[in-house]
Amino acid sequence: MTETRDFPTAVIASISTGVLLCDFGKMHEAAEFLMGYPIWTHHFADKTLVADMKRMIAEQCPGMPTELDGGPTWREQLAKVEAEIGATVRLRKGDGLTAMLPTDGIPDHLKENTIMIEVDRQ
Repeated sequence: MTETRDFPTAVIASISTGVLLCDFGKMHEAAEFLMGYPIWTHHFADKTLVADMKRMIAEQCPGMPTELDGGPTWREQLAKVEAEIGATVRLRKGDGLTAMLPTDGIPDHLKENTIMIEVDRQ
């Protein structure tokens, strides 16, 4: 059975629109759940990852906006989305098949100066 979890609409709309409507940490946590693997902050600049997340949200949450209408404030725009969709949405956990390495997305000219540190997480 696929694991699911409820997230505030503001968190998922942040991923689908690219406009942060919540705490970054909450959006980051939801993105990792959606994709099924850890995401390093610099990976959010990867256009393929962003497109994959938007596609997965569109499949699971029909009606979730992909852009905001440019209303007066972000709070008013969020209130409009929540009125249409609800305060929370349920997502399925991703399968992790498209996981990225921590060094993916680092410019080549910086890779030779990148030091990888292994951390024991037990």
